Amino acid sequence: MRSLSILLALAVLVCTSGWIVAQSGGSELRRPLDLPSGGTGGDEDEEDAPETITFYGGEYEGDGFFWCLDKSCSMGWNGEIDELKQEFTLSVNSLSSQAEFSAVAFSSGHVVWNPQPQRASPASKAAAITWVQALGANGWTCLGPAAVNTLQIANLCGKHNKRVMILSDGEPYCNGSNTASQVLADVAGANWQQLPVDTIYIATDNGGIQFMQQLAAMNGGTFYQPQ
Repeated sequence: MRSLSILLALAVLVCTSGWIVAQSGGSELRRPLDLPSGGTGGDEDEEDAPETITFYGGEYEGDGFFWCLDKSCSMGWNGEIDELKQEFTLSVNSLSSQAEFSAVAFSSGHVVWNPQPQRASPASKAAAITWVQALGANGWTCLGPAAVNTLQIANLCGKHNKRVMILSDGEPYCNGSNTASQVLADVAGANWQQLPVDTIYIATDNGGIQFMQQLAAMNGGTFYQPQ
């Protein structure tokens, strides 16, 4: 009888120990679920906040800025090319180091500052300013190929708030022909990322206003004429 009591006591002790071990093990399995939500490394994927720059008095928000600049013959008639150099210099110098940018200038053909988007480091800003200061006013206003090339460069940029800014003092005339309708079609075809295309019209006459307004409206951008 005494042996039976001892056996029963041992059985109860074993069961109790097993239950304690099981509860402890279950707690260990659940412990990772009690970690703070979000885990680690979340800050690495945060996007840079857009910044605002000023160009000819207009304000433009983004983190990637791509200029397409008129350097045709008429830009030299009343000092427009010198004002362009000054405005571009001020805008580029205002970029933060987080922004990316590039620039194209057009007349009968076009020239490219850099075919790849560049981080706005002090060195790249200085290089772009040196480039624009060397531009001279001459030739036709062959905007189409330059605008397409500017969009191609912008499309390479990995930023999420990119914009293209096209500046001119008139409608596009290339080799004696008005190419406005062709430019509208070419830009729409090249803008497959649907980037905002802002237009800045710096002439005092109204000759190119309708074209520049239409170009901006077709591409989700803004039209601006400095006063």
